[in-house]
Amino acid sequence: MRTRFSRNNSDALTVDLTPMIDMVFILLIFFLVTASFNKMNAIDIQRPDGATNDMQGAVSLVISIDAENGVWIEGEPVDIRKLRGRVKTLSGAHTSVMLNADRSVNTGRLIEVLDQVRLAGVDNVAVATAKQ
Repeated sequence: MRTRFSRNNSDALTVDLTPMIDMVFILLIFFLVTASFNKMNAIDIQRPDGATNDMQGAVSLVISIDAENGVWIEGEPVDIRKLRGRVKTLSGAHTSVMLNADRSVNTGRLIEVLDQVRLAGVDNVAVATAKQ
């Protein structure tokens, strides 16, 4: 008696790509979580020149003042009377704020914004300047 061995097409070796796809997604999530994103301004600001340009790590909140003395937080216009409340709600315990003011902004307006930010409980405030 002779037995025959035959292979079925369904028994063919296949490569399982699931672990590789899982690994790619895990790496993608890792890079998205650890990446730092720059907060871009939605308004056009001409920064004043400064001799000392210190980058003080990651800034958690950007407040802009345009050439018409309008105040913007994260690209949205804000009334100066509501600025302190908005900064309090958007800021955490260890917040730093970057004031991004146009070079033609009145000094009085800059001081008003700075006072409102400090009254909101933020001590780490910097004014953005352009490199000379």
